[in-house]
Amino acid sequence: MRGMVMEWQFLESWPTFLAVGFFLYWLMVLVVLVNDQRDPTKTLAWLIVLTMVPLIGLVIYYFFGRNWRKMAEMSGLHELRRALAEPSFEAIRLRYAEDSNAGREWAAEHGYDGLVRLIEQAEGVQPLPAYDVRILPGGAEKFALLKQELTAATQTINIQYFIWEHDQLTAELVDILLERIAAGVEVRMLNDFIGSLLFSKSKLRKLVAAGAKVYSDVKQINRANYRNHRKIVVIDGLWGYTGGINVGQEYVDGGSRFSAWRDTHVRFGGPAVAELQKLFALRWYQATRETLFLPRFFPEEHPHGASKVPALTVATSVEDKWQSARRAHILAMSRARDRIWIQTPYFVPDDQVYETMVNAALAGVDVRLMMTGIPDKRTAWYAAHTYFGLLLESGGRIFFYTRGFFHSKTLTVDGNLLAIGTMNIDIRSLELHKELMVWFLDQGLAREHEVLFEADLVHCEEYTLEKLQSLSRYEVFRNSAMRLASNLL
Repeated sequence: MRGMVMEWQFLESWPTFLAVGFFLYWLMVLVVLVNDQRDPTKTLAWLIVLTMVPLIGLVIYYFFGRNWRKMAEMSGLHELRRALAEPSFEAIRLRYAEDSNAGREWAAEHGYDGLVRLIEQAEGVQPLPAYDVRILPGGAEKFALLKQELTAATQTINIQYFIWEHDQLTAELVDILLERIAAGVEVRMLNDFIGSLLFSKSKLRKLVAAGAKVYSDVKQINRANYRNHRKIVVIDGLWGYTGGINVGQEYVDGGSRFSAWRDTHVRFGGPAVAELQKLFALRWYQATRETLFLPRFFPEEHPHGASKVPALTVATSVEDKWQSARRAHILAMSRARDRIWIQTPYFVPDDQVYETMVNAALAGVDVRLMMTGIPDKRTAWYAAHTYFGLLLESGGRIFFYTRGFFHSKTLTVDGNLLAIGTMNIDIRSLELHKELMVWFLDQGLAREHEVLFEADLVHCEEYTLEKLQSLSRYEVFRNSAMRLASNLL
C-alpha cells in the first residue's frame, strides 16, 4: 500500500499531460491483455513487461506477444480457408468414403477413435488412403527418390521448405526443375523468408526466368518470430513428401558442422496427398492471391499402389484456434498403454505435453525420448535439461544421439500409430511455427519405424538421473536461464 502511495506521489510531480498519458497507457494495456483471455501466467508476465518498461516493452510485445490466434478469428481467416478448400475435397471424400470409414473402424477397434475424431473436428480432415508409404531415414534416401519423381513429373510441382540452401544439391534440383519447366510442367516454390534469408537466390532466379513462380513466405516484420517451418513437395497431385529434411547438402552428410545428419522424411501417394496439397495451396493463396484449388492440383483418380494405409495430416500454427497437431500428440500419448517413443532434436515442451509424458511414465508406459546429443543451438539444448528431472524420476528414459546431428520429428504409440512430420517438441513448434504431422494408422508401418528407432539407439548415450544431479550450480542456473527464453529458442 505504501509503495502505491509513493507511486501516485511520484506521478503528481509530473506534468499533467504526461501523467494522464501514462495512466491511459496503463489502462489500455490492462484492457488489451485481459481481453486476450490467455493463460493467466502469460498475461501477468506481459503486464509486468509493458508497465515496467513501456517503450521497450511495446517493441517486444509487437514482435513476440501479439495474440495472432484471436486476430485470425476476428479477420475471418479460418472461414476463408474453409471456403477455398472445401469444394476441392467434396469429390475426393465421397469417392474414398469407404476407405475413410475403414480407417475409423480400425481406430475404434484399437482404441484411437477419439484421436481420429479430434483431428476430424479440429482440422476438418478425414482418414484417406496413403499408397506405397516409404519412410526415408536420411537425406541421401530422400533426395535420391525425390529426384527420380521430380524428373517424372508431367503437370505440376509444388515445393515448400523452411530452408532452401545454395549448394551442389540445390543446383541439381534446380536443373531438374528447369528441364521440367521446358517440358511444360508448372513449378511453384514457397520458402520461408527468414529460414532461407542467408542463402544466395541466383539459382532460384534462373527458375523464375524460365517460368517458375517462386515466393518467400512470412515476410512481414511483425511476424518475424512466427515462421513457416513446414516441408512439403507435391508432384502432379499424386505424390507427397514431408518430414524434417530441408534442402541442402548438410541434410545429407552433415556438411561442415557435423560428422553426420540423422533425419526422417516420408513419401506417399494416393488421396492422402491432397491434404499436403491443401496446406501448400492455402499458404500460396495467402502469399500470392492465386488459387490452386483446381482439378489439376486435386485429382479424383489416384493409381492404386501395392499397399495402402489410412492417414491423416494435421497442422498447427500461431493463428490456428485448436493447435491440432499439438492436441493430437497429447491425446495419442494419453491413450498409450505400452510404449511412447519420441524423436525430436529439441525438447522444450509446454506444460500439457510435458505432464502427459510424465503421467504416462508414472502409469508404467515405456516412455523414451531421443534427442540430439550434439547441439546446433546450445540455448535450446541447455533449456532441455530443466525438463529431464521429473521425466526421469517418473520412469521415462532419455537418449542422446551422438553419431552426428539428430533432427527427426516422429512419434510412435504402442506399435500401432506413427506420426512423421515437421513439429519439434519445443515451444516454437508447439505454439509459434506453422507445422504439420502425418498420422498413419497402421501397425506394420509403426513397427517398421520402431525398428529404425531401435537401430538409432546403437548410436545413443542414455542420459540418467545421476548425470543430471551431477551438474554444477552454475550449469543448473545457466540451464534455467535459457528456459526463460523458450519462446525465442
